[in-house]
Amino acid sequence: MEKWKTIILGLIAIILLTGIIWYADQNEQPKNDQTASVLEVANQNITGSVKLKLSDELFIGNPEASVTIIEYASHFCGFCVDYHLETLPLLVDKYVKIGEVKVVFRLLSPPELSMAVLCANEQEDFQEFNTFLYENIQDIKSVDDLKKTAGLLELNQKEFDQCLDSNKYQEKAVKWFDQATSAGVEGTPTFFVNDQKIVGNQPITVFEDVIEQELAK
Repeated sequence: MEKWKTIILGLIAIILLTGIIWYADQNEQPKNDQTASVLEVANQNITGSVKLKLSDELFIGNPEASVTIIEYASHFCGFCVDYHLETLPLLVDKYVKIGEVKVVFRLLSPPELSMAVLCANEQEDFQEFNTFLYENIQDIKSVDDLKKTAGLLELNQKEFDQCLDSNKYQEKAVKWFDQATSAGVEGTPTFFVNDQKIVGNQPITVFEDVIEQELAK
């Protein structure tokens, strides 16, 4: 319990440093009040899609795909949960699997959750681990729960525990907050589809329209 308090205090410190207020409680969010917008980004370097170094990223899809979706999301954001469980699978089936789109994940969760996903990535299983957290975040209350998740997903328990306990990815977890600040992200989820910004878990047609525009260029 003491270690989990440290996690929360660490997250509060990061939020204060970045000056950003993130959506947090999925049970209290009025979904019909969510901001809806698709914005052109004047400086493409802001999105990170032009000079993207994929070796430094968590991503799925064809590395050579002409369209890149950069996602900023939190496991504790109800809209993010909805997107991951409902919208993302449809986008994967329609665009990612055929090589037209790649999706880059930048996590704005408490650092230990982000580090756990990165540790799962060492065993080439970040996507399943990440999805499990979105599906079961209400049951994740401690670092021990993250370790149990690794066991449930049949990861190498010893390697995962050592990775998580070492805090080796703490800098990376904090860097995602820095990147969000630089990109002008004000809430989660926020997406950059090449040079276009989508705010919120919009209907899939919004994503499709922007993706088709980018594919046509």
